Amino acid sequence: AVLTPYSKGKRSFYEEPRSRMIKFVEWALSDAGRQAGCPVVDSSRVFLFGFSDGATVGVELLTTRRFRGGVLAAYGFTGNLPAKATERLRNVPVWVFHSKDDVIFPVECSDKLVKALRGAGSKDVVRYTRFDRDQEGFTGRVKGHSTGITASKDPEIYRWMLSL
Repeated sequence: AVLTPYSKGKRSFYEEPRSRMIKFVEWALSDAGRQAGCPVVDSSRVFLFGFSDGATVGVELLTTRRFRGGVLAAYGFTGNLPAKATERLRNVPVWVFHSKDDVIFPVECSDKLVKALRGAGSKDVVRYTRFDRDQEGFTGRVKGHSTGITASKDPEIYRWMLSL
């Protein structure tokens, strides 16, 4: 099952309270969610998949440790993760994707994230796929910002999630 919250009508997920996103996931896993048509899901095997602003929010949500792991594509936070965040993310499986030619979020954002996670002791559970160029052929104002599409089409992602 895949839940894909979308920031339709908003500039980004930054305008959405994190607690509301967590409640949405909890609802989807609940009896009420099942009555509304959501499939039965093993709540211990829920993963996050975040792209662009969603990847940045995904890192925040992963710190709650309510998720088995995460796939983060085109992570865009330019600052340093707080020590408390890297501590909470220790040993949380994460696979990061980014393209060197991303014109929206510099690849250095993901480089910095991966370095912080590995530096906090998560070496064995952090994977990083760093492309030299846009794998989907995007050009212009969105060049390089397609790694969410590329990652979602990669069957290895799903094998990786099922292996955890």
